[in-house]
Amino acid sequence: VILMGDVGCGKSVVLEAVLERIERRRDERQKVDSESDVLPDEEAKQQILKEFGERRKVRTQTLVYVVDHQPKGQFISIARRLLEVGILPAEALDLPQKFWDMAPSEIKWADIKRQVHRLSIRDLTGAIVPAIHDHDGKVCIAVDDLTDTTPTLVAFWLAILEKAQLIGCASQKKKNLARLWWKMTEIEVPPLPAETATAIVRTYVQKTGLLIEAPELYVSQVVKQSGGNPQAMSDMLTDSGKERLVDKRKIRELKHAAGVRYLDFTPVMIIAGAGIVGARYVAMGMGDTALYVLAGLGAALFMALRVFIARGAGKAN
Repeated sequence: VILMGDVGCGKSVVLEAVLERIERRRDERQKVDSESDVLPDEEAKQQILKEFGERRKVRTQTLVYVVDHQPKGQFISIARRLLEVGILPAEALDLPQKFWDMAPSEIKWADIKRQVHRLSIRDLTGAIVPAIHDHDGKVCIAVDDLTDTTPTLVAFWLAILEKAQLIGCASQKKKNLARLWWKMTEIEVPPLPAETATAIVRTYVQKTGLLIEAPELYVSQVVKQSGGNPQAMSDMLTDSGKERLVDKRKIRELKHAAGVRYLDFTPVMIIAGAGIVGARYVAMGMGDTALYVLAGLGAALFMALRVFIARGAGKAN
């Protein structure tokens, strides 16, 4: 499953809520029957084992939550969690032999952190994938951000998907990762509806006691500029809280990039530039002075517009 949405729309919060629900269910019903995934009580479980013996093994679910946004950090987080629960053996990470016979709970991360960080992504992949495939239980890996996944890492995640479940977040789906996206069910995390955003802002103003000259104007401005983005709303409300009094002038000056939609002029600029250059060469070949002058004026105008557009993009960023 991949949770899609703009930066700050709440994908991570939704993911954390899902994981909390999974953890609560796992605490309540620890054992899962491997064939039917029915969650039996203790008496039923013993009856199953008595009737079917080794044919129906009881297994548990392992949850791995990765909050690091960098690929190397994500691999290290996965390896650490799998090592903690005993799925990944210490020797697979090339740890000193003294750790090989130790119980997972006895291995302190501070003692092995340096050795694990020295491993390359290829070494970590070579340890993680076989460990998950050899594990009889269920593994669920939750990744806070898959946006920066590179094409070279797609093979790793596809190998993981053969045996484990993957839940991730991404603010955009890069085309060169299509093989990975095809394997995942996309769920859109939309902006907050205007009614909900309005109710949140009004509640915040009431509870914090913000001094606002025109409360309704302030609420509508925050909702409009945030575009329903929770993080944008939080940023604007926090900034307003630093003011002794939010007057009408400050309300009108409230701005946030989340509520602004930009039009990409890159293709237009490329075509216009190519057209101007081509017109100059045509004019030179045909000896058309008028066309050559017009092409020169067009080039000058193009260079001037380019400067202003570059400055505007810098301010937006």
